[in-house]
Amino acid sequence: MSEEIYENRDGFKGKKPDETMNIDDHIPINKRPIMPCKKDGVGDQHSERNQLTSSNTMTKERYQLQINGNNLTEERDQLQTSNNTLTKERDQQQTIDNTLIKERDQLQTRYNTLTKERDQIQTRYNTLTEERDQLQKETERLKQSLVEKVCPQGWKKLGSSCYYVSTDSKSWEESRQDCRNRGAHLVVINSQEKQTLVNWLCGRKNYVWIGLTDSVSEGTWKWVDDTPLTTKYWNSGDPNGGRAENCVYFYSWTSDKGEWWDYDCSYKYRWICEK
Repeated sequence: MSEEIYENRDGFKGKKPDETMNIDDHIPINKRPIMPCKKDGVGDQHSERNQLTSSNTMTKERYQLQINGNNLTEERDQLQTSNNTLTKERDQQQTIDNTLIKERDQLQTRYNTLTKERDQIQTRYNTLTEERDQLQKETERLKQSLVEKVCPQGWKKLGSSCYYVSTDSKSWEESRQDCRNRGAHLVVINSQEKQTLVNWLCGRKNYVWIGLTDSVSEGTWKWVDDTPLTTKYWNSGDPNGGRAENCVYFYSWTSDKGEWWDYDCSYKYRWICEK
C-alpha cells in the first residue's frame, strides 16, 4: 500500500494530523482552537481586565457568603439559646406538673379518708338515733307503767314508787331480806324530797332501818342498789362506830327533819321497803 504523506502547518511529516473532514467542502479542519492574534499588547490588557473583574466578583461573592455564614451562625446560636430556654421551661413545667399530681393524689387520699370517716360517723349517728328512739319508747312505756302502777295491799304509793313500813322489828340484814322477799329493797335516800318522804313515813321518834351500809368495805358507804352515797343527812358526829357499826337507821325528832346514825347491824328496828 502506498504511504500517503501529509504536512500540517507545524511542519510534521509522516503522520496524519488530528483532523476531521467537512462533508460539504471536503476541507480538513484542525481541532485545535485558533488563538486570537496579539496586536500591540491589546489582548493582554483585555485578559487582565477580565481576570480583575472575575476576581472582584469572586471577592464580593466570598464576602457575601461570609456575611450569610455569619448570619446563619447567629441564627443558629439564637435557635440554640431558644431551644435551651424552652427545654428549661419544659423541665420546670414538668416539675410543676409532678408536684401538682402529687398534691392531687394527697388530696384524693385525704378525701377518701374523710369520706370513710363521714360514712362511719353517719353509721354511728344512725345507730345512736335508733338507740335514742328505742330509749324514748322504753321511757314512755315505763312512764305509762308507773302511772298505771298499783301498789300491793299494805303499801303506800308516793310519786312513782311504793313504800312498805313494817310493824315489827328485825335486824338490818333480816329487814333487807324481808324487802327482797317482797320484790323490793330497803329505802334509798338520794334527795331532800326522799329525806322528807321517809321522815313522814317514819313518824316522830321512831327508828327505822334504811338501805345504807359499809359492811363490804369499811368507810365506803353504799346503798343497797349499789349506788354511791352522795347526798348525806348524818347526825352530828356520825358515822363514828368504826367496824362495830356498819348499818344505818333513820330517826326523827320533829315532823320536818330526820337524821342518820350508824349502828350495830344486829339491833332490831322497824324498816321501810321501796319498789
